[in-house]
Amino acid sequence: MSIGKKRRSTGRVTLAEVAQLAGVGTMTVSRALRTPEQVSDKLREKIEAAVNELGYLPNLAASSLASASSYTIAMVVPSFSESGCAEMFAGLQQVLQPAGYQIMLAESQHYPEREEKLLTTLLSYNLAAAVLLSVEHSPTTRQALQAANIPVVEIGALRDDPIDITIGIDYVAAMYQLTHTLIAGGYQNIGLLCANQEQWIFRQHLQGWHQALLRSHMSPHRVINAAQPASFATGAQQLPEFLLAWPELDALVCASDELACGALYECQRRHVKVPEQLAVVGFGNSEVSRVCQPPLTTMTVPHREIGIQAGQALLARLDGREWCAAGSLPSTLCRRDSC
Repeated sequence: MSIGKKRRSTGRVTLAEVAQLAGVGTMTVSRALRTPEQVSDKLREKIEAAVNELGYLPNLAASSLASASSYTIAMVVPSFSESGCAEMFAGLQQVLQPAGYQIMLAESQHYPEREEKLLTTLLSYNLAAAVLLSVEHSPTTRQALQAANIPVVEIGALRDDPIDITIGIDYVAAMYQLTHTLIAGGYQNIGLLCANQEQWIFRQHLQGWHQALLRSHMSPHRVINAAQPASFATGAQQLPEFLLAWPELDALVCASDELACGALYECQRRHVKVPEQLAVVGFGNSEVSRVCQPPLTTMTVPHREIGIQAGQALLARLDGREWCAAGSLPSTLCRRDSC
């Protein structure tokens, strides 16, 4: 009897069909796939040939449900373009992949209700753990993650009452340091440009900004929070708005390097000299901040280290070990020629 690749119902090749083609029992196939060292080389090669011929794919969801364990970790982010997202993901992979874990990445598009639906679906896969690039969640999401009884890491910024573990930087302190640097440099009329980002980041940026200016008895009213993404285009588009509303502007703090570089490009187009006429600073120390002209003064955010520490925290919890939180990771000022 010939064995085809298609099934009458779902079209998925089954373990039984692999076993039939290899001439062995289904338990032997299962053992060869899960613990190949327990099967002879000759038998393993025979089973592998059958798997390749039929195109068999193991049902990992069913396997994890049956064994009450999983090697899948979900990472939910507000946006794939979120500042530092790729670096944090790379840091997680650096730690978790060698340990056999795979990361399932999903995007909530900045909507708490979408995050809630995503996690409800992902939790049905019997996740080993969850990573959230956010610290604001709906009550339903928090309850679902707490009830799941799995390690949960919220990354990016710190929260006083995390679901489980929180790893990130102090955005308030970082923005305070960046703004205070401009004040110490003699700038008097400073503006703040933010764009569409997580509200908790915006609030922490705004808090640090206000602290720095009010402690120096300076006005904190020159703020634009654009509805557009934090991109080069948004930075270029918003600079004319600043100059129109506050022609006295002599320094501009941007909540991301992308916004700052967009503002720099617009300065070049308008023949505004940086930093002689207008100083521009960014946030994140991305690669573009080092190659733009002039090179951008910015705050360094250790995105990859955040991902690495999150991975280490998860491995510790999954192995039943205690995790000693390192607290806030350091963010440092990187001085360049834009101010």
